[in-house]
Amino acid sequence: MSQEKTLKDYVTEAKAIISEVEVNDVVPLLDAGYQVLDVREPAEYLSGTIDGALNIPRGVLEAFSDREYPGRREEMMDRDRKWLLLCATSGRSAMATVVMQQMGFKHVKNINGGMAAWKAAEMQTVIPPHH
Repeated sequence: MSQEKTLKDYVTEAKAIISEVEVNDVVPLLDAGYQVLDVREPAEYLSGTIDGALNIPRGVLEAFSDREYPGRREEMMDRDRKWLLLCATSGRSAMATVVMQQMGFKHVKNINGGMAAWKAAEMQTVIPPHH
């Protein structure tokens, strides 16, 4: 009988095949044209995020990024757009980075440690406007 996979297994596998950046390297990448994609749930996002982040929760990422899905998000149609993925501690965003790579996105990096590391480094957060 096969061993059941844990969340940690999925995250470890994801982190082995993606590119990650440390929080100290985020601002220079933003200056170089990357945008933050926050894959946390809306309530987490609304409690504070990185300035300019787009919120697309992990659970709807594939749908919103699918060119053939009627509910797709236009922001996600350009596969050359540069994204830095963010979640609470970098597990969900690591798995989301793998999905985006598989969907053809060429420039996706995961922010190692996520929002926890960002806050620990005393980096600036903003409360995004909500509609």
